[in-house]
Amino acid sequence: MNPHASEIMGLRSYPSITAIPEPVDYVICGVPAPVVPTIVRDCAVARARVLAIFTAGFSETGEEPGITMEREIVEIARKGGVRIIGPNCLGVHSPAAGVFLEMYIPETSGRVSFLSQSGGYARQFIAAAAEREIFLSKLVSYGNAADLNEADFLEYFTEDSDTAVIAAYVEGVREPRRFLAALREASAAKPVIILKGGNTEAGGQATMSHTASISGSKYVWEALCRQTGVVQAHDLEETADTIQAFGSFKRPRGRRVGIVGIGGGVSVVAADDCENAGLVVPLFPAELRGELGTFTSIAGTSLRNPVDTSAEVYWDEAALARTIDLVARWGGIDIMFIILNAVATIRRGVDTLRRQGEAVVAAARRTEKPTVVIIIAGGIEAAEQMARVVGKQCVRAGFAVYPSCYRAARAVDHVIGYYENWERRLSAGAEVISG
Repeated sequence: MNPHASEIMGLRSYPSITAIPEPVDYVICGVPAPVVPTIVRDCAVARARVLAIFTAGFSETGEEPGITMEREIVEIARKGGVRIIGPNCLGVHSPAAGVFLEMYIPETSGRVSFLSQSGGYARQFIAAAAEREIFLSKLVSYGNAADLNEADFLEYFTEDSDTAVIAAYVEGVREPRRFLAALREASAAKPVIILKGGNTEAGGQATMSHTASISGSKYVWEALCRQTGVVQAHDLEETADTIQAFGSFKRPRGRRVGIVGIGGGVSVVAADDCENAGLVVPLFPAELRGELGTFTSIAGTSLRNPVDTSAEVYWDEAALARTIDLVARWGGIDIMFIILNAVATIRRGVDTLRRQGEAVVAAARRTEKPTVVIIIAGGIEAAEQMARVVGKQCVRAGFAVYPSCYRAARAVDHVIGYYENWERRLSAGAEVISG
């Protein structure tokens, strides 16, 4: 819509919303703040259903003119039957509906829905998710939440059959009691992962100037997550890591991890990372160690768990796959961590790492135990490039891939913790009903 043009980029332009002859479902508003009330009135006349207001300059400024204008547009919208997303937001991203916030990502619909108070985080998440081939069902950037707020979108995603996992970036909450009830309902139905901004005094002050939100106490938020079964993430990276884990494997039977890789230091740190995340790294029994020892030299290796295998085994795809098969077959573990070292593979080239990835995928498909792939690149450009290529190969085969055991263990802990919490809540509910 533009009152000064009849055509824009080959598309018909109308002087106002009321001049559009067809019904209007969704309006994106990017005009200066003082003009927004007029747009809202036009939307009411045109019976538009939803208005996403990209424009900033409202309550997030902390100044009375912006606060008053925000109240005015909400009042106009409610009288006219129009719902508002924003202001100060990017609005809706929905591949299935042909609505995109980012142009340079695959137009593929997925099973993850994301709500974000921050427009910048919304765009960053879309790009980061696409890089990992995590595709979105829907995303909403809702800014100041003057009308529709986080509880509305959470309730919708809970009922949405196209959403299997819900993720969110939240700064403040408009309706705490309603939001709490929505969280309980949502996390009982499907995994909910939330990154909470404004947990410190400095962060809380920043949220006031960002989206006019009052963020609340860090300790209250942590208690709320425990009570509702919400998975708490601490950054966008952890959010995406956790989503990838939920989407790549079913719930492990328990917390016991079998680790296969190469390198003593890498193995030691991997074991530490797993146990620090609340996972368990059990000692392999003598029988299993004996089987591994029939084709793995003892010198310079360890077969206790983690398996720090020999170079001869590691560089032989068949022997590496045999190692994975034997470890996965043991009943004392519930999940497999396979570590590939892109740094050690630089001289051998990407084809070597690719063949190793193929061997890992083939072995992982022979076991019902969830398998996670870790590809270590150490921040070295050549190794990072190789890791990216082979990582995508493994992701497309259906496996979660991480650049470190620390991140893998943290994500797996979140998945297991979600189901443990869900069972505790179910048991508590059953006790209340039976009592």
